[in-house]
Amino acid sequence: MLGDEAFRLAKEAKNITPDHIPPYNEEQVRLVTQETRYLWTRIEEMIASLNSAESQEDTHMDIITDQPDTQQTQNSTMHLQAGISSSNPTLGNSASHARSNEFVENTNAQSTLYLVTLNRNKRCLLAYHQRRLEFVRSLLWSLHLAPSLVPPQLGQKLSPEEQSYVREYAKLNSAYRDAVESQLCPNDSLDWTANGELPPRDMFIEVRVIRDCGEIVTENGVVNLQAGSQHYLHRSDIEHLITIGYLEHISPC
Repeated sequence: MLGDEAFRLAKEAKNITPDHIPPYNEEQVRLVTQETRYLWTRIEEMIASLNSAESQEDTHMDIITDQPDTQQTQNSTMHLQAGISSSNPTLGNSASHARSNEFVENTNAQSTLYLVTLNRNKRCLLAYHQRRLEFVRSLLWSLHLAPSLVPPQLGQKLSPEEQSYVREYAKLNSAYRDAVESQLCPNDSLDWTANGELPPRDMFIEVRVIRDCGEIVTENGVVNLQAGSQHYLHRSDIEHLITIGYLEHISPC
């Protein structure tokens, strides 16, 4: 059934967790890609058939319109001889037009179904690879951006392209770090993998207080951090408290 292979791939992507990644499913990816290419080929064929049918319809109407009066009179006589009323000379054309409309409607419906399935397949493919890359990036930061520290049993689960991504991602980060060091702190060495986590994306985060911290001064004023309370604060103001376990970062769902 259309879309079944992509559904299986999406289920596999959902099973990827921060602690587990299955081997790269090259066969399943190939099946989804193969179906997607087939659907695109069929859509192109349907578009071509619709264009051809429309062209034939226009040509047929042009021929009828361009007929001389004498030819139209002969056609009317032939209709009378065939038992067709001369007051309805377009009955045959109407039936043909109805069949043409039915063909167009059916083709449009089928091509729409194929296009929706094709787009869904692409989204499932992108989601599968995105989930795997998120795992790889998180793994690299936990290993201080050192590809050589990736466990062999884990490296075997990555595709050749993912293994290449690991090396290039680490190189890009190292190059960026060196550029920042040379411009901002030439006499110091930056270690932005100290906490083993990906760089933060949000400036403000929601936290829960695990242990009483009392009052702290933030950019927006004084905040009383009592155990059990929750706050939405600037990351730079309380990141050190998260590191030592006084606060807990509440991740968004």
